[in-house]
Amino acid sequence: MFAPKFLLQIKIILVLSMLAIPASATGVLVENVRAAVDGDRTRVVFDLDAAVTYRMFYLSEPQRVVIDFENTKAAANSLPRFFGLREALIMRLRYGVREQNNLRVVLDLSRKATAKVFQLEPLGKFGNRLVVDLSDPGFHEPLERETEVNLSENTENLERRSNGVSKNHTQKIIERPLGKISSSAGGSSSEERVPTKSKNIESNAKGSWMSAIVSAIDDKMGEFNPAGNYLKKPIERAIPNLELTGFVRQSSDMLLTKSGRVGSREQDYRFLQLQNLFELQADYHVTDGVDIRAIGHFLYDGVYDLQDSSGLFADEVSDSAELYNTSERVLRELFVSYRKLGFDLKIGKQQIAWGKMDGQFIDLINGMDRRESLQLEASDYETRRIPTWMLNSTFYLGKTTIQGLYIFDFENDRQPELGGPWSSPLIPSTNNNIVLNTVSPKYNRFRDHEYALRIDRVFGALTYGAIYMYGWDKNPVNHVVGTTLNNGSQALRVQPRYERLHHFGLTADYAMTFDNVPVLGNLPTIFRVESLYTRGVRFSDSEKQDLALTGVTTDGTSEHDTIRAAIAIEFSLPQRTTLLFQPSWYQTINYKKGLGPGFGGGFGAKWTLIPVVFFARPFASSGERLWFDVTMLPAISGSGVGWGGLKTKVRMSYDVSQFVKARMVYTGYDFADNTDIFGAYGKWDNLGWELSYEF
Repeated sequence: MFAPKFLLQIKIILVLSMLAIPASATGVLVENVRAAVDGDRTRVVFDLDAAVTYRMFYLSEPQRVVIDFENTKAAANSLPRFFGLREALIMRLRYGVREQNNLRVVLDLSRKATAKVFQLEPLGKFGNRLVVDLSDPGFHEPLERETEVNLSENTENLERRSNGVSKNHTQKIIERPLGKISSSAGGSSSEERVPTKSKNIESNAKGSWMSAIVSAIDDKMGEFNPAGNYLKKPIERAIPNLELTGFVRQSSDMLLTKSGRVGSREQDYRFLQLQNLFELQADYHVTDGVDIRAIGHFLYDGVYDLQDSSGLFADEVSDSAELYNTSERVLRELFVSYRKLGFDLKIGKQQIAWGKMDGQFIDLINGMDRRESLQLEASDYETRRIPTWMLNSTFYLGKTTIQGLYIFDFENDRQPELGGPWSSPLIPSTNNNIVLNTVSPKYNRFRDHEYALRIDRVFGALTYGAIYMYGWDKNPVNHVVGTTLNNGSQALRVQPRYERLHHFGLTADYAMTFDNVPVLGNLPTIFRVESLYTRGVRFSDSEKQDLALTGVTTDGTSEHDTIRAAIAIEFSLPQRTTLLFQPSWYQTINYKKGLGPGFGGGFGAKWTLIPVVFFARPFASSGERLWFDVTMLPAISGSGVGWGGLKTKVRMSYDVSQFVKARMVYTGYDFADNTDIFGAYGKWDNLGWELSYEF
């Protein structure tokens, strides 16, 4: 871990430029956006200078409400600042120009909600309005503050900010908990007011004592927010401009079979994880355009203490397998953010989320804690990435965004430790080779630093971009540096080294709607493409290692280029149903037999295809608080490997309240031999549960 001293000496002088963007003389103008919360309703009001033609639809994973305004522009009066707020139903408002004269507004939601959209004609001091009412299944006690925001930034620039360039572009529509809608959020029109629920009337309508008890428990859970009430609010009142958020999450996975010996593993345990993870995030607003963010992670995994197992000893190899007890793991992010219109700069420890797909195709900036091996998926990336110290600058030039990264501290992947629950059974527990210390990049050597560049551009409904990174492989490769006698036989002396790589990537997103589809009606669809070509990947080469044992001079490795790519097609079906199909391709160019694993290449073969299928839908009878989803990942590889098995994940998620969520997960590895990618984990079928509290 590297904590550069100069970060403590940084002095940033901010000149915030307020730019006015003239509106078109024709079409509808969005003059202002206002928002407020009352009970289980969140209302967003768009003030217009005329009536508008619009359409609304949902997108999921993550949850979004999209409103397309025809022949509409957005006024720009000021640059709004929104802090992150987990309590808010609306996490962020994004908007951008489509097809020259249309406006798309996206409401990023923190959880599932239903939307009702309607127009209001001019009344009194209010002109034309478009109203979006979001019904929140996680009802909680109303919070007594309100705010309003203006559409401000160049719409093309802000739309670019929405394309996943950085995880930390978290401009959100609700700056503080909002209160009941007053005249500022809705005017005197009774039609525009959000009605307040009456608990007495609601209780009388229950019809049975059982439902009344359930309703009472539900109401109590909706008010359950101890950290928010006794930690967050008092501290925020005492320290102006400070905002605290966080979560506590308990995650457990239990094996469905207890198998004993599996390959090289002694699987004499029942639980794969008994993890308790606490995150605390603090955002401090220094002045207009300057903010500081700090995030801490505290993890304890009880699998090593709460079950008797000789097969679990990873905590003796590395303390972090059981407990985050070093500043490297506890201090997750710490950076200063400097923003002005058209430019962002972040200096410090942070994570960058390039790419949106399961499988990490262009998402290659940060290392990853892969302690869960094949169990790790896209939903885990945000908490499993390993942030690193870097300088992150982004320029917004009309329809083009340019992001540059200067990374002066290298963080490698953390694979499952030997003796951990997910340590591979294919890895021999003993090896005759003599392994020397790993050669790693150093923060104090300029030549070891990494560089990355990303350029994105918007063209109507299409967003496309290119990336380049001159970085290090996140996993070391064993180089043969000589031979020696070990236990009476000839053995290799190997030294693990990280290798320099050149990454060239492409990405594109295209959103459209198929109209009048039989049975389905209108069908909103998103197409995504991500591809990465990597030069100079080093692979361990078993043939060369055998030659080294005979005295031939070789480092026991081969160099090959690799390609990995994916196409995702996401359909937003009726009843909030999502269907996603993502064929994923991994290839090693000029592959030869005997190669070990290497970045981006096929899994033990020339190529590997994993066509991911994802399906999710809510149960309407639960008020869309109960969700079901299933992910299937079949693996098919080239000659010599073939069928690699099927991984299936089935989840049932329930929003107990706005703050508390529960989930049951089944994960199975089936239909393959014990030497295949998924077949090796055929005895790792498990049932898991997760309970999380966010504040």
